[in-house]
Amino acid sequence: MNKDVSFKLNGEKIRELRRERGLSSTVLAEMIGVTPAYISQIERNLAEPSLSVFRKLATTLNVELLSLLEFEAPSEILITAEEETIVKTFPEAHAKYRLLSPPQLKNGEKPDMSVMLVEIAAKQTDYDEMVTHDFVEFCYVLEGCIEYRTGSRTYSLSEGDSIYLKANVPHFVYNPGTKEAKLLAVLGNIHPHVQKD
Repeated sequence: MNKDVSFKLNGEKIRELRRERGLSSTVLAEMIGVTPAYISQIERNLAEPSLSVFRKLATTLNVELLSLLEFEAPSEILITAEEETIVKTFPEAHAKYRLLSPPQLKNGEKPDMSVMLVEIAAKQTDYDEMVTHDFVEFCYVLEGCIEYRTGSRTYSLSEGDSIYLKANVPHFVYNPGTKEAKLLAVLGNIHPHVQKD
C-alpha cells in the first residue's frame, strides 16, 4: 500500500482567491476558457481540472501552483500547524517551551520524539537545580548563547552550536548572555510527561 503524502486541488482556496480578487465565477471562467459551471465544480471539489487549466488558474489568480494544492497524509503522519502548537510550562521551570511536534498521531499513538522551541531569559537558568530525565536530549542554539552544566563539566554553546545528552544525565541550562537565548530541542519520548494545559 502506498503511504506517501498525496496532493489534490483545494477548491475552497480557489474560491477564496477568486473573491479576494473581485472576480465572479463567470469572469474567471472566461479568463481561462472554461464554463462557469466547471469553475463551480472545481471550487466545490467535484472536478479536477487538467494540468493546463490548473496552470491557467494559478496564472490568472497570480499565485504559485503549489499554493492551490492541499495534501493528505496517512494516519502515520500528522502535520501540526503553528496555531496548534502547545506552549508548555513545567513546575519549577523558568524557561518557556513551545511544543512544535504533534502531541499524538491520528491513531492516538504518542510520537517517539518531541521537538520544542525553548526560550531562556538573559542571566537565567531553565531550572534552579539539575534535572534528570529518562529520554535523550539534543539542543541546537538558534539565538544567543547558553551553558549546559552537568555534574562534572560546563559546555558553552553559541548560535549554531549543538549538544547531545544521553538519558539520565543530570544537567541544567544557563543563559550567561545579555539577551534571550532560543534553542531548538529534540527530545526522546517526553510525551508521557506532557499533557495539554
